[in-house]
Amino acid sequence: MTLIERRVVAKIQGRLGPNRLGPLGMWQPVADAIKMAFKEQIVPTQAKKAIYLVAPIISVIVALIAFAVVPIGNNWSANAAHPSVWDPVIGDVNIGLLWILAISSLAVYGIVLGGWASGNRYSLLGALRSAAQMVSFETSLGLALSGALMWAGTLSMVGIVHAQAHEGIWFIMAQPLGFILYLIAGVAEVNRAPFDLPEAEQELTAGYLTEYSGLRWSLYQMAEYINMITVSAVVSTVFLGGWSFFGLERFPVLSIVFFLLKVACFLFLFIWLRATLPRIRYDRLMRLGWETLLPLAVINVVITAVCVAFGWAWYWNFALDAVVIIAVIVYERRAIVSVSRPIAIQEAGKTREMVLPASVRLATFESVRTETKDANAPQAPVQEAASLP
Repeated sequence: MTLIERRVVAKIQGRLGPNRLGPLGMWQPVADAIKMAFKEQIVPTQAKKAIYLVAPIISVIVALIAFAVVPIGNNWSANAAHPSVWDPVIGDVNIGLLWILAISSLAVYGIVLGGWASGNRYSLLGALRSAAQMVSFETSLGLALSGALMWAGTLSMVGIVHAQAHEGIWFIMAQPLGFILYLIAGVAEVNRAPFDLPEAEQELTAGYLTEYSGLRWSLYQMAEYINMITVSAVVSTVFLGGWSFFGLERFPVLSIVFFLLKVACFLFLFIWLRATLPRIRYDRLMRLGWETLLPLAVINVVITAVCVAFGWAWYWNFALDAVVIIAVIVYERRAIVSVSRPIAIQEAGKTREMVLPASVRLATFESVRTETKDANAPQAPVQEAASLP
């Protein structure tokens, strides 16, 4: 994943990326691992040593445990009552999705404990940001999955895949709004760009990772990639039919290939977002979680409950969700236009007005000209603002 991310981001941004060690730079991750293994392990004098050393291990263990109930392919045995030892799932429990949500909520402990135990104010601020971010988006993430669970009637990950085969659709068709909400909340849950506020280098040096180096730093990075894979696996299983693909999933090997391809598409989406979107401002991150995602998730649950209770077909749920999505897009476009103000732009001797969102400019310190004037006419000198202390 580290090699793929570096190559894909370089391709998107017009760079080369790793291309020296081995074909296509395939030995670069090995070189990085060797470098981190032999890098000096420093423990800050202000750190709570025991917790400082255990925190990265907590993050990795929690990330691995959450993946235990994810099925990556169809059963090898034709008899479901007598599963084969080769079945591609560690544990098919009847509360599989609840297990993932519960264990994933513990991932924030590794970050919070590591940031607090580092004895660094930047690390502590990054840890607090991660905790606030988790609280803000965890509820929306769970509610986004609730709609699909109502249609499936089970919390088992294997049962959810079978329920989609029984309905003859993937749940993304019945739950487009839930799918979008889960993707946004999932990206925020794993602290990936544009929601990587806990490790914002422009503000917090490196956030909760500031005092970590070498193998301890790599454990946090490993946990982040495992959480990315888990989120991609859950969205593939719940909304895209898991290993199923138009009847070809009856071949166990092909079912694994189909599942891995779906997961790879969402991992590419994670990387694409990081390479293209800027980091969101922290207050807007909180507002997005509480004032946008949470109300929409509740609306989605209500719509799904009505459709399931009255026995309506899945396309009614799709139609109602589509209406909500379109309404949100129209509302957001109007909100952007309403807060925009015209500014005077001079081009080729002519002056024209251009509308930019207010968030682009420092409206407090920048003067804005709304009138249109002739570029050749004499203008009064602009008085400079007093310098700030």
